[in-house]
Amino acid sequence: MKNKAIFLDRDGIITKLVYNTELGLIHTTLHPKQVEFVYGIFDFLKTAKTNRYLLIVISNQPNIGIKKISKEQFLAIKEEINSDLKKNGIVLDAEYYCLHHPFADIKKYRKVCKCRKPDTLLYEKSIKKFNIDVKKSWAIGDGVFDIIAGNKIGLKTILVTNTAESAYLELILKQLKENLPKATAKNLQQAREIIFKEA
Repeated sequence: MKNKAIFLDRDGIITKLVYNTELGLIHTTLHPKQVEFVYGIFDFLKTAKTNRYLLIVISNQPNIGIKKISKEQFLAIKEEINSDLKKNGIVLDAEYYCLHHPFADIKKYRKVCKCRKPDTLLYEKSIKKFNIDVKKSWAIGDGVFDIIAGNKIGLKTILVTNTAESAYLELILKQLKENLPKATAKNLQQAREIIFKEA
């Protein structure tokens, strides 16, 4: 019997993006002390487990290659996230990270690869390893690449906008064109209703 899974992006879905007040920019977590969880994520993940979904993170993480963080910092952030999840009774089934970037400063990470979303190599590996039924599984993300990758591999996709502003949503959907998600949600509470009413 095949398994069903929920594939989650990390930044913006599990952990909040960080607002840099000095530069006025939003970026991904660069230090363990910056780790803060998206509202509703613990309930969402617990409900997923109750409904027998595997929890698999697939995330583009180019910050080592572009010299924003060290490998040690990356691992420390990962440990902080998993430690806090475990305190809340949640254990991820797998995590897959693409560390590459076409314009990375560090040569070993500078490449056009098949594991960086919107390509699907990491999905393919996890689907094979865990014997996953893609038709019964979901991909959740807050960006264009998450939805394109999920659609390519045959997963049901949800775009979580984390905002009530329709202009942002219209922009994302315009970028997606024919790669529209199965559903859109303003937050994880809406995503939870969409997924688990079908479970």
